[in-house]
Amino acid sequence: MKLEQRALRFSSGRNALIGIVDVPERPLVRGLLVLADSRQYRTGSHRQFTLLARLLAGRGVAVMRFDRSGAGDSEGRESERSDDSDLAAAMKEFFIHVPEMKESVILAAGDATRAAALYAAGDPRVTGLALFNPELPPLESGTTGALRYIHRLAPELLRRRLPGLRGAPPPALPPELASAFDAYSGHILLVLGSADPAFERTARLLERRRAHCRRVEIAGADVGFSRSDWREAVAAASTSWLTSW
Repeated sequence: MKLEQRALRFSSGRNALIGIVDVPERPLVRGLLVLADSRQYRTGSHRQFTLLARLLAGRGVAVMRFDRSGAGDSEGRESERSDDSDLAAAMKEFFIHVPEMKESVILAAGDATRAAALYAAGDPRVTGLALFNPELPPLESGTTGALRYIHRLAPELLRRRLPGLRGAPPPALPPELASAFDAYSGHILLVLGSADPAFERTARLLERRRAHCRRVEIAGADVGFSRSDWREAVAAASTSWLTSW
């Protein structure tokens, strides 16, 4: 199938954002918008998003990737970033460039989970959320930064040193995020590396809100899916899920 890759420049508030859209010759009605986390650019860790876009576009799925405000080639400062504005602007641009598309999935990595969930709850065109190693607030707001760091990297150590936490239920989602997941009626895919220390906690929090989301564990993988076989497994799982409904 012939593919066309287009460079994009579009506005979010006062900032010009830079993106790329991979458009198949005959696009399917469902596309994929990639939202990288705050530590990544549109290519993704180890070029994961670039490779995934090419794979999906070869199967008829249009894919758009972009740099958020203050990241990569886009204008602005990270401290002034409005994820909702960036997402809304990117989604508008995506549908303009792929008029055959009727709906979109948002792929959100890491700490982009919050922005994706909040946006998806208010846009009926978003029929799926693919969450790669989603990062959620680790403990209640009163917890110190040091304690949050220990909880993420060594939860068993934390429970041994602080016996009062042993057996305690995992923290709840922040109210706005819980409401967003409750309001959202689309499909959810969780892709997690089993080497991620937050794996069990993240899965419990999200599956508690949504009993019907699909969870895929990439055995032994790290947070960035740094090996080629891990990235291939992620791509296969994502493609299978995206085309399953």
